[in-house]
Amino acid sequence: MTLRNARIIFWAGTLVSVAIFAWLTWDFHRQEEAYAHTSKIDDRVVAGKKVWHKYNCNNCHTILGFGGYYAPDMTKAYYRLGESNIISIVMQPQEIYRDSFRKMPNLGVTEAEAADLVQFLHWTANIENRKWPPQDEKYVQAARLRDEQPEKVRKTDIVLGACGGCHSFANQGRDIAGDFGELARDLDYDRETLVRFMLDPRSVNSDSSMPAQNITPETAGIIADFILSLR
Repeated sequence: MTLRNARIIFWAGTLVSVAIFAWLTWDFHRQEEAYAHTSKIDDRVVAGKKVWHKYNCNNCHTILGFGGYYAPDMTKAYYRLGESNIISIVMQPQEIYRDSFRKMPNLGVTEAEAADLVQFLHWTANIENRKWPPQDEKYVQAARLRDEQPEKVRKTDIVLGACGGCHSFANQGRDIAGDFGELARDLDYDRETLVRFMLDPRSVNSDSSMPAQNITPETAGIIADFILSLR
């Protein structure tokens, strides 16, 4: 190959690459609202992002694949955990994870900061990012359908979409607060009490560290039926 041909290949490749990159950049900005829902970035979302950086959450967690890989990806955590669970975890990690091999330090996050962080994670959870991370997609779909069209969602996905952030079943979810199969065998609550426990745990057990769940009574009933069926 002559020097002239090598230069032609180099410059042709460079210019084509620049053109493709410029087009992709323009196309993304053209569809920015459709992908990132930027119109929903309000003051609380911004405040939540500042909380994320203030406590260096990226040291252990990732969002959109960026950050540390010690702890779970938080891109879709809003759907995997729910609002109440996120607040309880960041404010009382030593209590929530007391029986888990993976530990999280208590960083002194205030209730107001935790609430802002939830708003930030709610926004990130709705970014159209080609269903990443894939392991959380079942929680996203179940959460979006469970209160509106539960008949279209598998019962196990409804349960894991509401409870899989702390509980496990059939090797799915996270076994931090116990596997449903084991819990069901020791459970002595009736259906009504179990539903009430999910909606307001301390009204049933004052020593419970489980936060109230952001689910409707109807969804709580579906979950209660599922758990009781495992006895």
